Amino acid sequence: MKVFIVTKQPFPNGMAATNRIICLAKALNATGVDCRVIIFSRTYTDHSIPGIGVFDGIPYEYIGGSSQRPKNQWLARLQSLWLRVALLGYLKKNIQSGDVLYEFIGGENRLKDMMIRMVHKRGGLCVSELNEYPFGTGKESKKAVKQREYAFRCLFPRDDGVLAISDALTDVAKQYCSPQCVIQKIPILVDFERFNLQNESALAPMPYIFHAGTLSEQKDGILGMIEAFGMARQKLQFPIKYILTGHIDASPQAQEIRELIRRFNLGDSIEFVGYLYQEQIRAYLSKASLVISNRPKSQQDFYGFSTKVGEYLAAGKPLITTNWGEAAKWLKNGENAYIIEPEDTNALADRIVHVFENQGEARAIGEAGRELCHTCFDYRVWSNTLGEYLTRLMLKTQTK
Repeated sequence: MKVFIVTKQPFPNGMAATNRIICLAKALNATGVDCRVIIFSRTYTDHSIPGIGVFDGIPYEYIGGSSQRPKNQWLARLQSLWLRVALLGYLKKNIQSGDVLYEFIGGENRLKDMMIRMVHKRGGLCVSELNEYPFGTGKESKKAVKQREYAFRCLFPRDDGVLAISDALTDVAKQYCSPQCVIQKIPILVDFERFNLQNESALAPMPYIFHAGTLSEQKDGILGMIEAFGMARQKLQFPIKYILTGHIDASPQAQEIRELIRRFNLGDSIEFVGYLYQEQIRAYLSKASLVISNRPKSQQDFYGFSTKVGEYLAAGKPLITTNWGEAAKWLKNGENAYIIEPEDTNALADRIVHVFENQGEARAIGEAGRELCHTCFDYRVWSNTLGEYLTRLMLKTQTK
């Protein structure tokens, strides 16, 4: 049996979704399963990245053998269409009876429909990754609702298996998948040894908060974080800094972010460092004094579970987060994290001040978070579960 993880996530890079794919593949490889990652997207411009190779022991292949994307917009669109056709050809050629297609694509109803047909015709099995509420990552629209309804009605019942990242998404799978579908909850996964970092915060020129997520209000509550930082900075008797990944211009809240920077006169106290590779993220994280996951009270954050939370915990950094969604089922306030109500900027600012004024307590909470990650989110902990899952999948589908 071979497992093909099909994704449109660039590979390898430091993105949370890619890190989850890597952890899943390494956990499966640890059970002796032949697992490979197949990518049908193009976002890289770095010509040093081979189109076919092995990363961290995981074989991967860009469909077409290249990771490059044309600079011309129209050529890029034509390439995108061609890659989807080429992917189906690849599956037709390589999927054999008993193999598993692990679909990690999201938002691709038409492609998933064709893949299911192709794989089932070849005698293979289809398993879906469910880490977001279908078509629920943007603003709710008639189009999104229509696409979600189609997925629930026409695609979910044909899945042989589902891996869901949260209890809420497990319930969604149980509601819409067939009784024969093998459903398993697998929470956020972290390569604990990679993110189990030495605390180098004392080496930073200035104490800082680090944010390695998006600059999105809907997903990461970015405006509340920056406003709370501005408020906390005014209360503290010493300077602190905020370092964030991404570019302001790429944020849907670019104008509001600039207004907050002006309003609180943040100037050199806030820095946007662009998109980073995993090694760069680890370097910034090791020197950070605090991390924040300001999950707002949104549909997306209720169903999802941020992989970055696990990486923050593994690094032993004190974490401030909200009691919304799956994370609240694992974390305990004052024990392994600081937990506040969602969308409470004043509470967030007060917690930031508390952390910087109580570093001994904060370090202890960070260490407790590290231990939680080690015992609950390290991909090695879930390797046997995934091996047993594949066994159940094979046995149950054979009785269909």
